[in-house]
Amino acid sequence: MRHFPSCTLAAGSVVYRVHRAGFGPWWFSSDGSQRFDIPEPYGTCYVAEHPIGAFLETLARLTLASTADVAGRRLATIRLSSDLQLADCLDPTAAGFGVTATTSAGYPYRKVSHPWATRFFQAGFDGVRYGAAHHPALAETSYALFGPTGASAGHGTFTDGTVPDKLLQLARAQFGFVVV
Repeated sequence: MRHFPSCTLAAGSVVYRVHRAGFGPWWFSSDGSQRFDIPEPYGTCYVAEHPIGAFLETLARLTLASTADVAGRRLATIRLSSDLQLADCLDPTAAGFGVTATTSAGYPYRKVSHPWATRFFQAGFDGVRYGAAHHPALAETSYALFGPTGASAGHGTFTDGTVPDKLLQLARAQFGFVVV
């Protein structure tokens, strides 16, 4: 992993996360239910480069969501407080290490992406840059950031609010997502 392609997500960069209302956006999962989860005492928090990417990775899994599903979520805008060095699965040279689209979108996670996450974490990376699995072309950039398991101060400050109608309209127009 010493020469695995990397990129820097710079301090001051803005990323997005759709999360459950009543909880902050900084939640680091270690239960194995998510793509790049790493084992306790650390975990992984999933964010995206754009709001639509955060939406796709959270609500688009449902394809058809109720108004209550959407109302029970918040869109957080996060400004990173420090540089994060990420393993870059979108860099074409990652293919030389065995990375394929399956690394980002394959299932079961325990066999496909968890081993990669563990190797990246052990190599000292702060997270992973990858294609959003719920975008058919993997064309939205997502980030799996490593940190202490559970709720945490995370890697920056945030503001959040309801999932905007404009984002729902974009999800419907581009991906056929429907709220009922």
